[in-house]
Amino acid sequence: MNFIWLIFAHFIGDIALQSSWQADNKGRLWYVMFSHCMIWTALICAGLQFLGILTLWKVLFLVGGHYLLDSWKSKIPKTAENWKYIYPDQLGHLIQLVIVYLF
Repeated sequence: MNFIWLIFAHFIGDIALQSSWQADNKGRLWYVMFSHCMIWTALICAGLQFLGILTLWKVLFLVGGHYLLDSWKSKIPKTAENWKYIYPDQLGHLIQLVIVYLF
């Protein structure tokens, strides 16, 4: 059940708190990408702290991993046929969550 809270925090940080302006500009402006990654990481870290399993390596792993995944996805043109690239992106984020939860 505890892992569900991390998934909830992930969707709030990655979808609900990301404006359309951020989504459109995070591929062009590094500080937009960085701010999105920091907001997402802060929410996940709040969940990890609540569970009593937050460590520094997890913070760095989350920020770096999210930055790499979203940088990759932001280079893909936003067309109707490229919507499917959200799946590997979200899978990558969920793998990050599993790693920080289990280790």
